[in-house]
Amino acid sequence: MKVTKISKGTYKVTDNQGTWIARGGEQTVNGLWNAFDCSNEDDCSNDNNWGVDFKTFAQLKKYSQSF
Repeated sequence: MKVTKISKGTYKVTDNQGTWIARGGEQTVNGLWNAFDCSNEDDCSNDNNWGVDFKTFAQLKKYSQSF
């Protein structure tokens, strides 16, 4: 898994499933972490949101490796 910081609270993640964007902390309204099926931050939307929130980025990364 390769994690690249785009900005505070926004990361681009590349793993064996592909590339996705993670957002959390101050970048979200509720402070929780979520992921988007896209490779560019500008392409993040409700249409490609994974629909699962996590309290920490570590929990989100662990979940991403479960499928």
